[in-house]
Amino acid sequence: MRLLILLLSLSFAFSLELFPQMANLRSFHRQLERERLKAWLLEDSYPKTKLYLGNGPLTERLMKKLLENANLDAVPQQVDVKYGITLRRADLKLLPTELAVHRGNPEIDYNQYTALDPLTPLAVLHRSKDGRWLYVQSPIMRGWLKAEDVRELNEEEFFRLLDLPFLVVIKPKLKIGGLEYSMSAKIPYLSKEKDRYLVLMPDGSVEWIKGEGVIEGYWQFSESKAKLLLDSLLGMPYEWGGFYDCSALVRAFFGVFGIELPRNSNQQATAGRGVERTFNSYQELKELLKTFPPYRTVLYMKGHIMIFGGFEGEDPVIYHAVYGIKRDDGKMVYPKAVVKNLLKKHELTEIYKRIVAVKVY
Repeated sequence: MRLLILLLSLSFAFSLELFPQMANLRSFHRQLERERLKAWLLEDSYPKTKLYLGNGPLTERLMKKLLENANLDAVPQQVDVKYGITLRRADLKLLPTELAVHRGNPEIDYNQYTALDPLTPLAVLHRSKDGRWLYVQSPIMRGWLKAEDVRELNEEEFFRLLDLPFLVVIKPKLKIGGLEYSMSAKIPYLSKEKDRYLVLMPDGSVEWIKGEGVIEGYWQFSESKAKLLLDSLLGMPYEWGGFYDCSALVRAFFGVFGIELPRNSNQQATAGRGVERTFNSYQELKELLKTFPPYRTVLYMKGHIMIFGGFEGEDPVIYHAVYGIKRDDGKMVYPKAVVKNLLKKHELTEIYKRIVAVKVY
């Protein structure tokens, strides 16, 4: 058992393989073939069920209009990659529209991939037919951003930006110059004086900030730091594709320690090391968790991912951003927030039936 913990602990130092939707923008393509970009533009789709676009049904006619605005016919034979950064916190979309695509609850928007922090580096690949949207590759995902949220840079400016030292945000939210950053966001800085940093703003201006809520580079992992971060996130509202849904929480938390994870929970569940299996009982799950390191282990069930926070007494602890979850008595509860649960105390032992992977990063 101790050997298993040691082997899993060593995996924390390993670099995670980039997933298809992720990209190292330092070595990203300078040019793309037309067919590759068109394949990316069409690689994702909405669930095959009755859906709404805004307040009305998503009809075939409306779907056709959305695809027309994606401007596939205008993709050239050879695409010259351009560069840019986000000017503010910006929503990355599956298709170029602001309207929510949903089953009846607009809070669960299938068109919303994620929100990117200010100063997120981008490879700019394509423009929508109406000119209002740009198709971009960010470090974590591809998708559509509003053109007004992007500042284009030349190649020299872009790579100079990537080479700057950076601060990492360690608060759930941090405001600088009216802009909002989430936990693990990177903020490039130009110089340092005592406890102050001259940070770069997305519009090219600079601003002095105190070193509160940020650290230089990544944090060295420790359980005490991990617990501090997770406890600071408790009560943060659940936002599908926004600040903190389940996978955004996992990505933000591990990002502080330099672990770059995919954005989606199903991809996060295939990263790291551990086991992919089902469990016959709550006790079986509990015994396995005793062999896994706290705060570096995640539990995955289809559509949801949680961080294992060790034990309080004999009760396993999980941290997760959750919209709603079923208790052991069958009753649904809706925290709509980042919460800390003890599986036995909070009547969640039945989740063992749905867990299919336990992984360490």
